[in-house]
Amino acid sequence: MKLIYLIILTCTVFSSKIIAAQIIAVVNIQSLINDNSFYKEIMEDMEINQKKYHEKFQLKEIALNDKLNDLEQSKLILNEKEINIQIDNYNKELADFTYTVEKFNLHYQNQVINIKETILKEIFILLEKYAIENQIDLILDSESYLIASNSIDITDSIKEKLQNIDLKLEYINFEKN
Repeated sequence: MKLIYLIILTCTVFSSKIIAAQIIAVVNIQSLINDNSFYKEIMEDMEINQKKYHEKFQLKEIALNDKLNDLEQSKLILNEKEINIQIDNYNKELADFTYTVEKFNLHYQNQVINIKETILKEIFILLEKYAIENQIDLILDSESYLIASNSIDITDSIKEKLQNIDLKLEYINFEKN
């Protein structure tokens, strides 16, 4: 009989640790990044920086279209060898232009990724401190669950702390690349 009580007591003690409620919180990481004033500021600056390139690209695109139209019209005048030379020149210019635009787009995509990674590192540091201070066992991103109570959402608390950090966000100009 004593053995049965001992087994029941042991099972109760061990299962109570397993059954104990875990403290869970959720955070909207995407919102923390997108709503950050430093992030918004550098994105606006980057857009302004990109405008001058967009204008150059538009002018180059217009010039290429004009060149293509001239090429179409000159098919009636020029012989086949001269047309082929002009077509080759046009294709080379078009390929160079396309490569430059792709390089430009990739450059700025990488810059945005680097900026977001910098912010994300700071968010993880803040989340780790928050979890330790508030004895939270698990923090989930808001996109990792279906439904949760607003009472466990810590986004606003982390957002406030993130705003108090002076983030030094930078990007490299396309010219310097």
